Amino acid sequence: MQSEDIKFYRSKIVTDTAENGGHIDISREIVSGVKFNLFPRVTSFERTNGKTRFRKAYMANRAAVAEPAFDASVALTVPSTGGDRFYIKAASSHGETEDNLSTDGWTGGGRLYADITAGDTSVQVLFENDDYAVPAGALLMIKADSGAMFTARTAGEPQWTGNVALIGLASQSPDNFAASETYAGVCVELGNLEAKAENVTITSSAGTFVTDGGIIALNGSTPEDDWTLTFISSSAFTVAGAQTGTLPSGTVSADYNPMNTAAGGYYFSIGSINWGGTWQAGDRLSFSTVSSAKGFWLKEVVPAGTEREADNFIRLDWITD
Repeated sequence: MQSEDIKFYRSKIVTDTAENGGHIDISREIVSGVKFNLFPRVTSFERTNGKTRFRKAYMANRAAVAEPAFDASVALTVPSTGGDRFYIKAASSHGETEDNLSTDGWTGGGRLYADITAGDTSVQVLFENDDYAVPAGALLMIKADSGAMFTARTAGEPQWTGNVALIGLASQSPDNFAASETYAGVCVELGNLEAKAENVTITSSAGTFVTDGGIIALNGSTPEDDWTLTFISSSAFTVAGAQTGTLPSGTVSADYNPMNTAAGGYYFSIGSINWGGTWQAGDRLSFSTVSSAKGFWLKEVVPAGTEREADNFIRLDWITD
């Protein structure tokens, strides 16, 4: 697994409406360091009157074939340099849109409020407000501008003094970290990023299929979807995905490799060797594919009366095992 195998993408719908969010759009990569790569410019009207907006993003594993990225996490470590503030939370599903969002669980990060000495089992973090969730047992990422970093589980609930949270750690800091150049963020833990096919179901009296390993998913091009192959004869079948729609037809006598042109790879692959028995018109093979990407939400809060900041930015950091 190489660092360049991890990429970030927008959702298919990016608006300030209830439909905002939804599934990943693999044609819209979020490029680091590019202005307005996810959030738009805050207008003068919004700075004067206040604005809250949401954007959904995806962390994706694009390693060759199906090499997994284990225990992926992303954290908002460096907060806004302007008067607005940002929060982060995990998405509940690929299909989740803004109107499905709950109000709880929003977390984030900030600069260290005090130096860390090697062996410390607590940290002080200056957040942008006092309403950031820091659950007991959460994974906290501490990272210096030099690149030095460590992670630790939080121990108990934080103690707040204004916007400063005193956070207990379940393990010791391995080194010294200066508050002047170090940030900390609560991680959104996404789990393993790995494309796979699952839940294979055969609806046939005499047709057979290799359900374990008969369908190959690929990290770079397999989407999150539910698929149905419907036989129109003893050998030919149609293919449709609940999200993707209709794909070209196939036959049991040839390998089936439908091209996902937007991703430059196959949606999935089925070798002809996996078919057996006797299929007939009306029989079905259904299965689900799991994408190697998982979603999270960012929330921007612009308080009324916010001053203009021309070089505003935030920083996300990520880790995998």
